[in-house]
Amino acid sequence: VAIATPRYYGAPPMCLCFFLMFSVNQSSKTDFLQNLNEARDARRREKDLQHATVLIQANIRGYLARKKFNDQIRNELINAFQEYNDPKKKYTMQLASKMFSHTRHFLTYYQRGKAKQRSGDLNYLLLNVFTYIINSLQADEIKYSYLAAFFNKDLNSRWMSLNHEYSLLALKILETNEVLLLLFLLTSQDIQLSMNALQFLVVMTDYECWKSIQKNISDILKTTMEALNRTYLIYFAQHNLLFILKTFMNRCIQRRLEISSIDHVATLTFKLLLCTDFNGSYLILISSTILTIPAFLTLCTEKSHKFFAAACQKDLFNRLICVYSTKESFMSISDRLDVVEICYLLGNIVSLAAIDIHQIETMKQPFINILFNILEIFRQRQSGENSETTKSNTTLWHPIIGHVKGKTVFAVSNNDLNHRVIQQLKFLWSKQFVNILFESSTPAANVKSNQPTKETNIIRAKFEKLFSKSTESKLSSDETQFICRIATLYQNLIHSLTELRLQILCALSLQEGLISSLWLFLQSIGPNCGIKELTKLYETTKGNNSLFELLQLFCNLCSYLVTVLDEEEMYRQQKHLELESWTILAYFLNNILYRIIRFEYNLSINTAVCSKNFCTSPTTSLSSLNLIVNSIYLERKQIFKTLHPLLVLLYERNTRKSFVPDNFWLIRDCKPSVFIADIERDDPCAKFLLEHMPHILPFKDRVKILQKYIETDKHEHGIRESSMHRHIKNHIEVRRNNLFGDSYEALRSIVPVVWKNTLRVTFINSQGLPEPGIDQNGIFKEFIQEITKQSFDPAFNLFKTTENGSLYPSPLSVLNENYLSLFSFVGKILGKAVYEQIVLDVEFAPFFLRNLIGHRKNINYSCLDDLMFLDRDLYNNLTFVKHYDGDVSSLELTYSIDEDILGQMVTQDIIPCGRHITVTNDDKIIYVHRMALYRTYTRIKQQIKMFSDGFKSLIKPEWLNMFSVPELQQLISGETQDINIQDLKSNTVYQGGYHKNHSVIKWLWDLVEKEFTREERALFLRFVTSCSRPPLLGFSQLNPPFTIRCLESSEEQDEGDSLGRIFRNMINIGRTSSERLPSSSTCFNLLKLPNYKTRNILREKLRYAINSNAGFELS
Repeated sequence: VAIATPRYYGAPPMCLCFFLMFSVNQSSKTDFLQNLNEARDARRREKDLQHATVLIQANIRGYLARKKFNDQIRNELINAFQEYNDPKKKYTMQLASKMFSHTRHFLTYYQRGKAKQRSGDLNYLLLNVFTYIINSLQADEIKYSYLAAFFNKDLNSRWMSLNHEYSLLALKILETNEVLLLLFLLTSQDIQLSMNALQFLVVMTDYECWKSIQKNISDILKTTMEALNRTYLIYFAQHNLLFILKTFMNRCIQRRLEISSIDHVATLTFKLLLCTDFNGSYLILISSTILTIPAFLTLCTEKSHKFFAAACQKDLFNRLICVYSTKESFMSISDRLDVVEICYLLGNIVSLAAIDIHQIETMKQPFINILFNILEIFRQRQSGENSETTKSNTTLWHPIIGHVKGKTVFAVSNNDLNHRVIQQLKFLWSKQFVNILFESSTPAANVKSNQPTKETNIIRAKFEKLFSKSTESKLSSDETQFICRIATLYQNLIHSLTELRLQILCALSLQEGLISSLWLFLQSIGPNCGIKELTKLYETTKGNNSLFELLQLFCNLCSYLVTVLDEEEMYRQQKHLELESWTILAYFLNNILYRIIRFEYNLSINTAVCSKNFCTSPTTSLSSLNLIVNSIYLERKQIFKTLHPLLVLLYERNTRKSFVPDNFWLIRDCKPSVFIADIERDDPCAKFLLEHMPHILPFKDRVKILQKYIETDKHEHGIRESSMHRHIKNHIEVRRNNLFGDSYEALRSIVPVVWKNTLRVTFINSQGLPEPGIDQNGIFKEFIQEITKQSFDPAFNLFKTTENGSLYPSPLSVLNENYLSLFSFVGKILGKAVYEQIVLDVEFAPFFLRNLIGHRKNINYSCLDDLMFLDRDLYNNLTFVKHYDGDVSSLELTYSIDEDILGQMVTQDIIPCGRHITVTNDDKIIYVHRMALYRTYTRIKQQIKMFSDGFKSLIKPEWLNMFSVPELQQLISGETQDINIQDLKSNTVYQGGYHKNHSVIKWLWDLVEKEFTREERALFLRFVTSCSRPPLLGFSQLNPPFTIRCLESSEEQDEGDSLGRIFRNMINIGRTSSERLPSSSTCFNLLKLPNYKTRNILREKLRYAINSNAGFELS
């Protein structure tokens, strides 16, 4: 840089100053001073410029010198380390004395470069340095080994401190790259650097890989090296090694990166345990870090890791159990973990236990205690107790524990590892472990016989010890308490591992002897499974007794069996339990649930009465009790939620094919009249029973309750029968030749309240004229009959029929425009019919009605038996797969189905990506039921939903819950049997001179009963009432009553009864001419029957009339 030399300005001569002073006048004095100041400022600026120039020159020279030096160092480092770019490659090593200085210089160079945020070249060089150190430690000669400086007296301390700094740098690299992994910012170079850093930590703690000292190594040197390795391991652990390894491995797994580094993590972990002699603090630390890595110990077992094997030989399992046995130690572990990490910790502990089952036998009770502790933490985390994370609104779905509230540290989406964790946990419900649990823990029992005991007899033998005891001693014995504790363990597993629930139940149900032994034990408690004894125990303990856990486990297993057993297995082969046992179980459940509900209700009353703040006014007491009962069932719902689904399943199974006698489900203590009175006064217990156990009331009484509910609903909406309250907007006109279209356009947009109101209909005939007659509900009933006939016609393509002729939504209905709106409309039409108590001649498929009621909410419900009538070929194929003894995977089945849609084969997945998932023996049962569910529900769920929404806009869901599937069908279509003529005759009113002994009346009933076919009897009933089926509760419920009026030939219009007319007809004067036809007024259920002269004329005219599909116009 060229700098101009400044001119020197000396002081002005004295003579010049005097000259100026005396040569200028006073006015120029100011200018003179100003010039002096400017000259002074100019001199100062020149000095500052000179000083700045010197500083700039010095800084630039320094910068250039440092740059030259750094470039020289960088070039030296590059020349020294550039070839070490592959840790798996063998290199020609340089002298350690020379390379050691390079490693020292690199650390300084790296730290300065990081401070200036230059990481690209630095990371590349660091990668090579780690590679050099790893390779040099494996050199055969000490002069080429990085270890040479350790044996140099002058360099020993520097070598030790340098290794500490490199170790911290390696840990920092792993920690930093973990964040980059989370943000998806990690490059391939960063990944390789992380792997080298991890390998560096391993090599520095394993003197056995330092080849230069392995030849003729002395005991003293060996001890020194072991101490050195131990020092490094403890130093790493003090600097958060285990937490960094855990987090880094989890991120690698989460991002599906190579997990071969599991060997290095295992080496560092188990060497730390071995060198510290399984120090308790490190066991706790490892449990809260490394053992939360999913399937970690399974991967170690598969790789036959030598340090893991060494740790196992030194009783790693027993040492962990001892640490976990103290509640304080276990809480210190669990407090650091979320529910997902606890799940993985449980899997690793179980995997460790499964390595050698003999260690479980010696530590069975402590191991069971640990399982209870872990599952208790599970429950707290899942329910949100004592957890800050659940304050978040986020929800995570996990393939093992289901939906998790709040944030979790990480979520593994690696299907392979999740499958490995599931395989770890499966040991808990394996036959081997179950038998270990039920084996006697007393030494005498173990040496009872020299002959080996069959596994299938272990469980039965455990229970048989209890059968000979009295009920009181049986319930309080140690054996019972131990069995109940095992049952509680499996109940906790079922509740915690929600996504594995079916797997657990399946494995336990296949455990030979378990279900039958549990059943025999329950039967041994007392008559009918000890209803009285268990009721007393429940009232005493309020359900907080471990015996109820055993009962719940048995009910869970039976619920699974009822689901998977088909009719052949349950009714003919009678697998697992005989039909008689199912009958006893159903009786037990029905009665004990009734007693439990009554007890809780009475308890709530006592609680309310004893409460000082309880309001005793009659207007609020029942609502208060209702809240108390609801809160009780929220707090103690588990036993109810377990027993009640099984009761519902058995009840529904019985409705398909009965295995119990008539009136079996009725409760002797439940009097229908009292129960209905309780419902009318809004008794909360009665309403709860009606909602959850409606079958304890006879069907006819429930229909009466429904009718009262509908009357109340009409009153609440201000609906009255009087004609003065009918609104003109509720009147519609429909053409007979376009009945559905006109009705849809007129009614589709009206709100449910208007649907519930009175609707009046006028038919327009083919000439475009209104048909005669005023709608007093008869024409409306005809309208409902006709529109439902069109709606459910398969040719209309909204519904299809099964093999037995029952209806269900057509999958091809999607081809109709606005098909969802059409289903909603048809649902409202059916709802209106039920609301107005109009029975229809339609029969629906049971699986469709079940979805309409909402019984499919029970997750154990199986659609396989429903499939029998929908697609028999598919049913037979699925049954074959279910009972296939060979390898199901050889059948090459997938979770998909090929369907013919308008002549084109389309593959549909029954689960996400199902066409790529092969069915195996482990999941064939799931496949069978998934396929049945798809055929009966999934593919038509939109149609079902819209139909259900329309139907339930008039018929409330709680009303539907009172009825089973066959009962709902009966509610819709009435009795399926032939018309009961005797019931009709006994509820018929005669007018106009007719009476029951009149000759025409005798001819009429004789014709209808003996000569008419069943179809003609239905036509006769429809001709008079507009409904072809009798009322639901018999003809006594028909309003107005069925009436027959005599019609004379001279009457052009019906003028009612007169005294003369009645007298003439009573003595058979004025018979009607043969041309007059019978007519009807369906609004009043009135048959206008002329007084015919002969029986033949009556038969001819009546048959013609009922087949003419007309009413008013016949006359």
